[in-house]
Amino acid sequence: MKKKCSKILMFILMIVSSIFFPSAYAADDDKKSYIIIFKQAELVESEAPLQTLIKNGADTSEIMSSGTDEAKQDIVDELNLDGEVIDIYDGINGILVNINLTEANRLSALDQVESIEEDSMIPEAAFSTQKNAGWGLARIHQSTATSDNSYQYEYDGSGRTIYVLDSGLNINNPKVATEFGGRASIIWDVNFSGKGEDCTGHGSMVSSAAAGKTYGVAKGVTLKMAKISKGCSRTASLAASVKAFNWIAGNAPRGSIVNWSYGFRDRGPRIRIPCIRKYSSPALEAAIKKAYNAGIFVVIPAGNDACDTKNYSPTNIPESFVVGSTSNLDFANGKDRIASFSRTGTNISGFAPGTNLLLMNKNGQPTSNSGTSFSAPYVAGIIAVVCEFEGTLCESGNKDMATLYHLFRKTGTLNTVTNTDGTTLTGATSRFISQQW
Repeated sequence: MKKKCSKILMFILMIVSSIFFPSAYAADDDKKSYIIIFKQAELVESEAPLQTLIKNGADTSEIMSSGTDEAKQDIVDELNLDGEVIDIYDGINGILVNINLTEANRLSALDQVESIEEDSMIPEAAFSTQKNAGWGLARIHQSTATSDNSYQYEYDGSGRTIYVLDSGLNINNPKVATEFGGRASIIWDVNFSGKGEDCTGHGSMVSSAAAGKTYGVAKGVTLKMAKISKGCSRTASLAASVKAFNWIAGNAPRGSIVNWSYGFRDRGPRIRIPCIRKYSSPALEAAIKKAYNAGIFVVIPAGNDACDTKNYSPTNIPESFVVGSTSNLDFANGKDRIASFSRTGTNISGFAPGTNLLLMNKNGQPTSNSGTSFSAPYVAGIIAVVCEFEGTLCESGNKDMATLYHLFRKTGTLNTVTNTDGTTLTGATSRFISQQW
């Protein structure tokens, strides 16, 4: 295998190095992290002429499976790269490099490069603290905007797995451990401590909404936390998110669910004109598409700036099951009004409660918060419950993911969600996703 990988590696390096020229770099040209996605190569034989390989792009899947230091250094050496290869993303034909702007511009001009973008920090989908919560679970098991102040269920997601990519979870805290009853584990920590500790509370609240015994929808599901936020920050790097989705695509069983409660926000000027900026990340979109094509349900919050989901990655792609928020402000009168902060958009799959939700904080104690960050894991939990109810439907391969997404949308109730003023919802399909099992 090593001999085969080395041979393929040399072909790839020959492709790139044949169109590179040594260059001098400005001393003050700071190096930054960039994610490079190569065009997918057609199947070609190893003895194919070099021109054919160049035309078809660089297929890095063979050498990316290991991401070894040796492979990384070989790429650096052969490219005469003034920088380093930090990571290799086998699933999406990409690499993470530390280079300067001059080199980035050179790379972007190559025929076999699909995209190149600077790594960036992605904020948690924002939330605000409010008191006197508790209506969310009571609402979510009803098909209409009514409540009997209880959460009734027959299925709890047993046998299913939800991957949460977030700020961590303090599973060594006795109260947190009790809430999940041994069903939660840490599978990765971007900080390389392996502990996955949550010091912002965001990951704890998201996890509790999806799978908590007291606070969650899927009370029997297995939860696997990947901490993608740096230290105690409220942001995760783009590279960490791409790496996590890439790993899930290659390792998570078909029919698994992943929840990513982060999102790019409107980047308007300081004197703010709302929703005039757009943000697209080809690397993040490619990683999510790879997971989706591997049979993974990808649940994403719509976002909290009241803009349109079509203008931001990854809520702009059909591979994301996008969830908006409803408010409890008029719930007592039997109405599901869209939360004032929730984005709209024709590609929103459905809505779920998103204000004044009863959740678990990082210490395992009750807290109240609002945001599409927490509507999304409610729906992730519902998907786990439905997959349990349907047996092997979600992982059998008899249905493609587009069909499964459509089937899940059909379980929602139409025409119950309204605008904030109670009028007919505009800008998105009025669909409330409820837990009926």
